[in-house]
Amino acid sequence: MMVEAKTLPVIGIREIDDQHAQLVACLDRLALWVGKGQGFAAALDAMQALNDYVETHFSYEERFLAEHGYPKLDAHIAEHQRIRDELAKLNIAVLDGGDISEELLTLVREWIVSHIGVEDREYADFVER
Repeated sequence: MMVEAKTLPVIGIREIDDQHAQLVACLDRLALWVGKGQGFAAALDAMQALNDYVETHFSYEERFLAEHGYPKLDAHIAEHQRIRDELAKLNIAVLDGGDISEELLTLVREWIVSHIGVEDREYADFVER
């Protein structure tokens, strides 16, 4: 299940919207490599790129929210941690042979897109005020 740019939620903060598009592209890249006989190295590379990107994006977003005095920052950070935990499960699956179930990959993708569409939209509304 690839996420097209036109279906990705937009929150209206250009830098973060651009990062979200790149984040989903990382997930889509992982979906292309994992479980399709493309090899362990390719799956591991795609997973590492996703992990690196998530850490960079979440760190940026958390600093941005702190700078703007977002009152739900702790809850937002907790959501980020839940996503990190799901990615850790994907990492284990890749390291155990590179075969991530489509269900797990879809769960993470939907969680990230839902997080963008709900929690990120909420802080964007706060920042716009």
